Amino acid sequence: MIRYAAAALFIPLAACATGGDTPRADSFADLAEDPRLGEELNRACFASSVRNFSNNTRDSVVLEASRNRQFVVEVFGTCQNLKFAQTVGLDTATGCVTKGDRLLVGTSAGGFRSTGRGSQRCTIKSLYEWNADAEATEDDAPDSETEA
Repeated sequence: MIRYAAAALFIPLAACATGGDTPRADSFADLAEDPRLGEELNRACFASSVRNFSNNTRDSVVLEASRNRQFVVEVFGTCQNLKFAQTVGLDTATGCVTKGDRLLVGTSAGGFRSTGRGSQRCTIKSLYEWNADAEATEDDAPDSETEA
């Protein structure tokens, strides 16, 4: 079995800030009602084209692939280093990301270390489409007036 963990899959970027007035989520559960969260996927074939990451929480991260496609990857439990990640990569059996594959997380911008506190492997629990341009509809927005 060939494991893809080439340098092309590693993203040595400091990209954990969110844009606009969107509050930062602490966990995947905070994204459950987010209008940007799309349908759950069984697999997504973007592993070799990941070029950025953002909105990382303790158990999820948004990965940006080529052609401006974005995906939310949720991991099992808490991935201690994920919220503070400086480097993210994928360890997949193919070029497609599926449940059970590994998210590689590094807290050093210099890349991954095989030992020590600098890197962590987190098992992927679920994968979703992400539409950064989606906005809440009027039905989703809180009412500013209440009836007495």
